[in-house]
This record gives sequence, structure tokens and C-alpha cells, in this order.
Amino acid sequence: MRILILLAIGLLLYLIFRNLYRRIKSEKQIEQAEKMVRCEQCGLHLLEQEAIQKNQHFFCTTEHLEAYQQQK
Repeated sequence: MRILILLAIGLLLYLIFRNLYRRIKSEKQIEQAEKMVRCEQCGLHLLEQEAIQKNQHFFCTTEHLEAYQQQK
């Protein structure tokens, strides 16, 4: 009878630690996600680090930046 209780406690501890590990791992993955921005001209979504930024507006190419500036 004691063995069954010890096995149940061990299984419960295993499940708790496994759940905590998965939660920590998924939080790290969320933190590593990169920010996406939208091109003001065509609406394409791209990584912020790859975008061209001008006056708090983002563009996917210099042609779209120039076209947007000509519209304004």
C-alpha cells in the first residue's frame, strides 16, 4: 500500500515539474519573438529590423518610402 502512495506522489511531482518546465519554456519563446511592422504603402508585414523607418512610419522598400512621401 505504501508503494502505491509513493508512486502516486512521485507521479504527481513529475507532472507538476513537467508543467512548470513547459510554462517557462513557452514564456522564453514568447520573449524571443520579433516585432512585426506594416509597410505604410502596400500593407506588407515585415520584421522591424528589416524595415525602413521614417518619422515613425515603416516601409518595405525605398521605392515605397519615396512614393509615400510624394503622396503627402
